Amino acid sequence: MPETPETVGALLGRCLAALGARRVFAAAPVDSTSLRTDLGLDILATGDPGLAALLASADGRVGPGPGVAVLGSNRVLLTSAPGVESEVVRVGDPAYLPGALAGWTLGAVHAAVVYELDLDLDAPAPAGLEPVVLDDTSDDLLTLSPTLADFRLLVFAGPGVVRAGHVNGLRALAASAGCGVLNTWGAKGVLTWDDRHHHGTVGLQALDVELSGLADAELVIACGLDPLELPPERWVGSAQILEVEPWQLSSLAHHWPDPGPVPDPPPLYRLLAEALGDRYRSDDLPLAPARAAADLSAVLPPGGLVAADPGPAGLWLARAFPTLEPGSVVVPAAFVRGFAAAAALAAALADRVAIGVTTDPVDPSTEAVLGLAQAWGRSVVLEVWGGDAPMAAAGEHTQRLDDALAAPGVHRLDVPVAFADTRLLVDVAGEVVAWAPGPGPS
Repeated sequence: MPETPETVGALLGRCLAALGARRVFAAAPVDSTSLRTDLGLDILATGDPGLAALLASADGRVGPGPGVAVLGSNRVLLTSAPGVESEVVRVGDPAYLPGALAGWTLGAVHAAVVYELDLDLDAPAPAGLEPVVLDDTSDDLLTLSPTLADFRLLVFAGPGVVRAGHVNGLRALAASAGCGVLNTWGAKGVLTWDDRHHHGTVGLQALDVELSGLADAELVIACGLDPLELPPERWVGSAQILEVEPWQLSSLAHHWPDPGPVPDPPPLYRLLAEALGDRYRSDDLPLAPARAAADLSAVLPPGGLVAADPGPAGLWLARAFPTLEPGSVVVPAAFVRGFAAAAALAAALADRVAIGVTTDPVDPSTEAVLGLAQAWGRSVVLEVWGGDAPMAAAGEHTQRLDDALAAPGVHRLDVPVAFADTRLLVDVAGEVVAWAPGPGPS
């Protein structure tokens, strides 16, 4: 009996799976669109295009594959960039489908692309088509000349290092070169908070670059940076800058001489540590934000995730969360409402423990995501930081978190947090510049 030809829809599904997609968020029930179940991925109907796009962007930002949403008849969104306006790509021939999908992040760490498919997904696909996965690696190893060892060297890492899975290469470079490493907040955890090579997180405040040593470095090795987190015009100065791909990091210091002592952390690291040291241990109520962040780190199991909305909660977690693993705390680069809840739900769909953190009052997008979590029977913990929530003692915070994480269902924890402490950050590093208005929606 002859085999049934593969449909274009099934080819689409295989291409998405090859890129690392795990599920599809549909704006409407699947049987009301031309997208059929032969896609081969889990399909979750949200009932709203905005919710489908939000969940897909959160799913893609958490990674490692793209988030996928079907926004209407034959309109498919691939994204890892919450709050960013999507590029539109039209595909009118199934033969071009694998290559078009493979290029969704071409040249960017995070991207959002809507594919308008002028295709009959139920029609037979052309024979012999296979998914395409672009690979930017090469057999040519890049190494630095040992004559550069006398330069004041800094490594500057962004979220592309984490997304590409080359954190170990970054750590090997830092150890071989004996240099400090700065990261943007999208790359928190590439080094643990107490690693001697860790020189801090930059991009959040106006004086970060000045105080981080970036302005004084003679050679900066930049890798995996997202310009939405820190535009080049804010940090590129007189230093020589070598931009490398994540896979090149491990070989860069192959011919390096034995490293000397690791330079002391820059003023940004030291001044923040001095300003916040006592606040991490404070028993004050409302909770010091640094204490709240430390509590979240303490209860989070290995492989867990804390996701925060941009704004006051996102600032504190991006700045003060004691990070032990890469990818364990995620705050988007652009301003978008509902991200924390959406990322927690996306993690729950992948059977990953996650805690979302937002601020009071809770926005409608967050409420809608929690409603979906309830309807889909998924366990989600959302902390809502505010000033007036009741709490008898500071130690109650971790107990509430432990209880919520141990119980199934959707849990909202109202936590009193003293956002007046933000003046401590501003006194050290200036006004907050993260999430400034940009090309994406706000």
